[in-house]
Amino acid sequence: MILLDTNILVYAVNRDAPRHGLCRALIAAARRKELEAAVVPQVLLEFFAVVTDRRRVRRPLDPITAWQEVEVLRAGLRVVDPGPAALDRLAALLTQGKVAGAEVFDAWLAAQALAAGISTICTCNAADFAGIPGLVVREPEELAIDPGAD
Repeated sequence: MILLDTNILVYAVNRDAPRHGLCRALIAAARRKELEAAVVPQVLLEFFAVVTDRRRVRRPLDPITAWQEVEVLRAGLRVVDPGPAALDRLAALLTQGKVAGAEVFDAWLAAQALAAGISTICTCNAADFAGIPGLVVREPEELAIDPGAD
């Protein structure tokens, strides 16, 4: 099982993104169950926040359209709830003293994945998750998905 990071979803719907085709193909493969992938609710909410923010995307979606995209993603992807054990995982990461400031959100995402038994994350920002014990980080290109197959 692979946890998809927010940027994979954002790039999949944002035609201006350099990895648009590849990320779109990843989502399509996950929907067809050719790729065993999941998201956590945090990823869906971050997706909504990014695609509706004109400071982050050139052509933001209006909130209603963005939520419709969330519903499409939610229907096609497995959404996992790691439960309260994720807080224990986060506490273990935080007590190592290597996480500060806004880095807590990536650490929280990693903790949720690990608590849900997911040891791999697919992201376009591999450095954000580097060095997290028990987590394997893969960029979209490493998953060998044909961008023309969506």
